[in-house]
Amino acid sequence: MKSRRRQLVRIAAVLASVVFLFITAAASAAAAGAPDAPPLTIFLASTLSGYVRDLDRSLRARDPGVALHAEGSGSLDAIRKVTDFHMPCDILLSADWRLLDAPLAGVEPWVAVFAGNSMALLYTSRSRYANEITPDNWFRVLLRPGVRYGHSDPERDPEGYWTLIVWKLAERYYNQPGLAAKLHARCPRSATRPASVNLMALLQAGELDYYFGYASDARLGNLKVLRLPDAINLSDFSRATEYAKVSVEIGHGAHRKRVTGAPIAYGASMTAKPRNRKAALEFLRLMFGAEGRRAAARNGLVPYQHVLALDPKGAMPPALKSLTTPFSPK
Repeated sequence: MKSRRRQLVRIAAVLASVVFLFITAAASAAAAGAPDAPPLTIFLASTLSGYVRDLDRSLRARDPGVALHAEGSGSLDAIRKVTDFHMPCDILLSADWRLLDAPLAGVEPWVAVFAGNSMALLYTSRSRYANEITPDNWFRVLLRPGVRYGHSDPERDPEGYWTLIVWKLAERYYNQPGLAAKLHARCPRSATRPASVNLMALLQAGELDYYFGYASDARLGNLKVLRLPDAINLSDFSRATEYAKVSVEIGHGAHRKRVTGAPIAYGASMTAKPRNRKAALEFLRLMFGAEGRRAAARNGLVPYQHVLALDPKGAMPPALKSLTTPFSPK
């Protein structure tokens, strides 16, 4: 019973750290006599929580008066908070830059691509067959009786649709026809959660043995990570053509769409009417520079030497554009 209570306490701590990461930062700024300015509000992919926390420290070292409110979730949920629910926000950070490379209500028409990641299997020392699983046999281990695994919701979080794409790529790589369907059949809906942080909590509580997530998730929850081959882990830009040979459909009815495989790359943009534009620009300038690259590396992301900018309408603020390299994904 005591062990179960300790598990629940750990779960609550993980969830609280991602949903409202910087309430304490805001409180300390107010206590220091910060001016009555709106907080800098960021809606972010939850896997970026440690990265944003690091940059918040750097920002407050430069400007102690900035209060930061950062709210983690699946990337699609983060974007819908702005486009559908019109919640106040200054910056959007997505785990798939392509989600921001489209006309979005309330979002500026540019996107900066700043870091990468890879898909992996996350587990603990208590997971079934933890001492046996390898990059060559992981799918056989998952299909053994009693093994429980999960992934995030592909309609709310890119990690979810990246998982389904990895399964399809694995069919080709391991020459296992029908593997994706088998993995899907053995992964019940109850093992699907809105974002990776929820899966992390289930894993730490012993409710799951494994989950498909980003390799960097291991640092958020002190987890073990099984790195998958580059041919299927969506980390390698030189394999973009191969990744794009598979696709999955997500959503229902009028909202159904096809998502094509691609290297995982994070994107950033600003909302059209930020409440604290000055602080937003200051934060993004940190992101796009050497401090952003160092924060990415510390948190298990793959930092890009140059931030890449898609700005077809020339709307990116000049202070940011000067720190980026233009690119076209076509």
